[in-house]
Amino acid sequence: MRNRKWLAVGMATALMIFTLTGCGSSGQDSASSSAETEESGAPASEDGAGQETASADEEKGNGEVVTLRMWGGVPPESGPQQACDDFNAQYADKGIQIEYERFVNDDTGNLKLETNLLSGTGVDIYVTYGLSVLQKRAEGDMALDLTELMERDGFDQKEYFGDMALAYYVDGKPYSVPTKLDQYGIVLNKTMFEEAGIDVPTEWTFDEFRQIAKQLTHGEGQDKVYGMFWNSQQDLTYLFTYLTAQTNGGDPMYLSETESAFMDPVVLKSVELINNMMNVDGSSPTHTDSVTQQLSQEGMFLTGKSAMTIGPWMIRSIKDMENYPHDFETAFAPYPVVEAGQRNYTQGGYGDLISINPKSEYIDEAWEFVKWYALEGMLPVAEGGRVPAANTYDAQAVTDAFLKGAEGIIDAETIKNILIAPADNYAVPSITAHGPEISQVVKEELEKIFIGEKTVEEGMADAKERADAILNE
Repeated sequence: MRNRKWLAVGMATALMIFTLTGCGSSGQDSASSSAETEESGAPASEDGAGQETASADEEKGNGEVVTLRMWGGVPPESGPQQACDDFNAQYADKGIQIEYERFVNDDTGNLKLETNLLSGTGVDIYVTYGLSVLQKRAEGDMALDLTELMERDGFDQKEYFGDMALAYYVDGKPYSVPTKLDQYGIVLNKTMFEEAGIDVPTEWTFDEFRQIAKQLTHGEGQDKVYGMFWNSQQDLTYLFTYLTAQTNGGDPMYLSETESAFMDPVVLKSVELINNMMNVDGSSPTHTDSVTQQLSQEGMFLTGKSAMTIGPWMIRSIKDMENYPHDFETAFAPYPVVEAGQRNYTQGGYGDLISINPKSEYIDEAWEFVKWYALEGMLPVAEGGRVPAANTYDAQAVTDAFLKGAEGIIDAETIKNILIAPADNYAVPSITAHGPEISQVVKEELEKIFIGEKTVEEGMADAKERADAILNE
């Protein structure tokens, strides 16, 4: 067991940003019609999990195999399918097998998932990609309270994930197990840095980051290369929350349950940095260009159109030389902080929250998979850029998984130091009050800032006023 202390802030706003996908058997971009029509079992009885699994035990006693259905967002080829295959091989003699369906993590995809959860068909196990969504599902009887199962088996989340695992409880109860640690850093073209005579930063300030981005920007029109690409087609809150949290070390969205943080000096500096790079320096495409031209991280970074971008999920595309051929080496650097010596944490939050459908007929079997997947089954998924959350994984093994198939095109040392190695600094648990509403408010105001309708101060002041009104309703 690796001896580490990963305590992570649960930033719900950032966790909902990706279009993440999970372990599937079909390889489809959305859940198949068979998952919508094929029952995995009758609704749970009123007597609880013990009776639910009795029929499963009888089936296995008759030589039949219990087949579980898992729904997630990550493409099956990005590790989940191999994880499922590994489980099936290990548990074949125990009569448990698992199949995976991919759902798209958007409004339509989540509606399809929740429809199946509520109907009791097609889903035994599923992954949620945001704390506020998990809360809704827990309160809507779509996620099983795992307390009894954890107590029965001595499964202590604090032991495996640290105290911050408790931040992912809903009303003091565990409705999921975190499986991914959201580690974030700046993804950079190491070759481009070397050619410019710039060392890969191990620490840097906002000003240094901005100057390097300007230094790496050159060319005009279709031939222009940007120093940085802020992917503003995604959740705009995501752009500033991680910048802010690196310096402040707390929840970047809230000061308290009744007050938002949008006029905090570091928040203002973070938004100002992004806005200046887009609209003053020209070292990043503008928000308007990003949206109207549908610019993507893969299209910008892996074609050499930008020297830097963000996100470990890029690992998946970096390795995909067939679709994204490139001849440069990728490295990682930490997010910048406002001033030198101000870094208060280096970690992101937990993600890929795996839950059990309370209507599943096979609760005990589903729990066996959940435990296995969280504590020992994640290495294939690490190959796609997802850091296992549990402390049961060896850092070098995770690093090797990250690099598998990409030796020579990804810098191993920075992968390990930025994304995988234990952190020395910790954050505080997030506040989730009115998360979706608050996120929508700040998205709207950020867009007005980035398109020039408001100044940074005006937009964030309006965001704070609107958010605080919601928090104090």
